[in-house]
Amino acid sequence: MKKIVMLCENSIESMLTAIYDGFVIKNERFAGVKKNLPEYQNNIEIRPLENYEYEMFAEYITVKTDEEKAEKTVYAIRKKLGEKVWHTTLRAICHFDNNRGTQVFHFLVRGFRMGSKVIDMLYDTYVISVMELSRKTANEAHYFVQFIRFEEMNHILYSRIEPKCNVLPLIAEHFSERFPNEDFIIYDVVKKLSVVHKKYEKCFFVRDSEITLPKSDNIKNELAEESNDYGMLWKTYFDSIAIEQRKNRNCQRNMLPLWYRKNMIEFSEENS
Repeated sequence: MKKIVMLCENSIESMLTAIYDGFVIKNERFAGVKKNLPEYQNNIEIRPLENYEYEMFAEYITVKTDEEKAEKTVYAIRKKLGEKVWHTTLRAICHFDNNRGTQVFHFLVRGFRMGSKVIDMLYDTYVISVMELSRKTANEAHYFVQFIRFEEMNHILYSRIEPKCNVLPLIAEHFSERFPNEDFIIYDVVKKLSVVHKKYEKCFFVRDSEITLPKSDNIKNELAEESNDYGMLWKTYFDSIAIEQRKNRNCQRNMLPLWYRKNMIEFSEENS
């Protein structure tokens, strides 16, 4: 059978749309095919459109992001498979692996056939892959809950992060509950995505093209002009608890890898 490759944008909504369309194609084209055939199991792939290398003898379908289809996909997963499977699926989609769409799609194919116990099928390649993607994304999100540092700028708390995975959808609620009376923005430089929170309201997500944010070249100069109470607090705390005779750089790097420190206030002198 000819391979079908569905190309979508590198976003949660677009990938959920591709999953929806993938099930439509599966049900329309392969309704009479024996489901235990290897060709059937691996016939549909979902890949990010950006930087994809086209193959010969494959059918390509460009997916147009549809919020209604994405919402229907989320509803079906949560209703038929449960919250645990949904959160596992979401975290896997938020990973940066270009093959994650394919892994999640075939994971859900098995899920809608087996039910919520699909996450216990650890003998299945697709289930193992999705669980591993989910675990790695959850770990990185957990780190950023601890490592995010805010700086005050025009009475708004602002933070820049550069995660490997798309962690903002996973950590936004945490910071919204932690700072309900604050206006804040967390900007993901890599994904060009921001989470914006207005005091006492729900947070929302904004693409880079829809919001004016400080550029990386002049961010330090702009922040330096502000009365940076949060920055001074973090630096003072970091310096006061340090014991010079007990500093262990190797241990510190193991607990806090260097790439996390780029946007951390207490390491600003190291990064400058």
